[in-house]
Amino acid sequence: MNYTEFISNYHNYCPFANSLGLRLTDMRDGHVEGEIPITPALFNPIGSIHGGVYYTLADTVGGCAARTRGQIPTTIEGKLNHIRAATRKDKKLIAKGDVLHFGQKTIVSSVEITNDSGQTLAVGLFTFFALNKEDLSSFV
Repeated sequence: MNYTEFISNYHNYCPFANSLGLRLTDMRDGHVEGEIPITPALFNPIGSIHGGVYYTLADTVGGCAARTRGQIPTTIEGKLNHIRAATRKDKKLIAKGDVLHFGQKTIVSSVEITNDSGQTLAVGLFTFFALNKEDLSSFV
């Protein structure tokens, strides 16, 4: 897999994540990093980032980490623990995902989300089913 090409074309693979401004910033075997710029549209009525934004970032980065191993993953389970809320002074959410297990049928990734100051905001564990396909063209 050409990681540079995957990163530059990611917006074609996942328009939903792209609509949040999510971009991948680093990709190598078993590891992916990504970020979402914090904008007013991401806040919920109580003044914090909507939990769905955190989950989307974590699921995407964890899934892309699983993707580095040559399979197309689909989420079968995801758990995200929110530790601290981002504030309006934060500029972006940053996620780092790492493959913990790569099996024939399932892939498990851990994800940590931080703010731009490096404070941990959330941690997650995601399990993916390997679709046994390597070509995304049938999915987009």
